[in-house]
Amino acid sequence: MGAITAVILIGQPHPNRGGNHAFAQITLEEGDRPVLALRWLCPPHDRGKESFRNFTMIPTLENTLDDSILMVAYAVSRHSVVFDKINRLTKGVPVDSNRLTMYKDFKPAGLKSIYADLRKLDDLPKVTWCLFEDSLLNNSIDNLTKYKLECEVTRSVFTREYSAWTPGWEVRGKLS
Repeated sequence: MGAITAVILIGQPHPNRGGNHAFAQITLEEGDRPVLALRWLCPPHDRGKESFRNFTMIPTLENTLDDSILMVAYAVSRHSVVFDKINRLTKGVPVDSNRLTMYKDFKPAGLKSIYADLRKLDDLPKVTWCLFEDSLLNNSIDNLTKYKLECEVTRSVFTREYSAWTPGWEVRGKLS
């Protein structure tokens, strides 16, 4: 298992205080290859329990942010435009396996078409990306401006870690 380099919260914004009333969470784990893993914190009230299985995706390296939004639209919201298209292109593989492997399951033209569809959606839940240092998502987070999506991005401002290489404590950033 790799290190978790991002936590993505999916939910609804609080009307007065901001933040995110999260009902699902996706973690980005990085090691030999990145993995997006969905787990439910609590299901929304408008769907049956059979819809709330954990889901895993092996994202593309160059479009990891887009793939995380695709995971929200497909596995969390089951947005009909995306859900039907992905099931058609993959012949239902993710429904049966609860898993998508972006390089294996799609041809480049199919992915480009899905990403274009995602950018048109304006009815997904709020998504909050909490990015740690050196997260693969830091390379593509600016693609968020292409989406019509309620969102928030947080980044590390302070890190103190013991390094066995130096040896000693390494401190980056400031708290004030």
